Amino acid sequence: MGSVAIAAGAAMAFAGWRAYSGRWRRWLAYGGLIPKVRSYPGLGLLYGGISFLLAPAAVWAAGAGAPKAAVAALVLPAIAGMLIWLLSHAWLPRFMRPEWVRATEQNEELYARHRGDV
Repeated sequence: MGSVAIAAGAAMAFAGWRAYSGRWRRWLAYGGLIPKVRSYPGLGLLYGGISFLLAPAAVWAAGAGAPKAAVAALVLPAIAGMLIWLLSHAWLPRFMRPEWVRATEQNEELYARHRGDV
């Protein structure tokens, strides 16, 4: 099971890195789970992927008899990453969005105002 989580985590982290760097932008066009609220699942993939990579490492460290502090150093970021990943499906703080996302959103808002939609 750990190898499946690692493979999924690597794929998710890679996709999230591509989303943050702006190499993958198509996800931004999809609507969120909550109507009229922008979601950021592409960006959340980075955090979810990292947490999927850390979770099996924490299990293996605990099984190998690593100190509790070392296991906690793997578990806490894994839990935080999973929470951010889930949160990104409904909302993500502005400081966690890359510049290209903020610029795209501002352009969309200006275009909507120009058309009279807002």
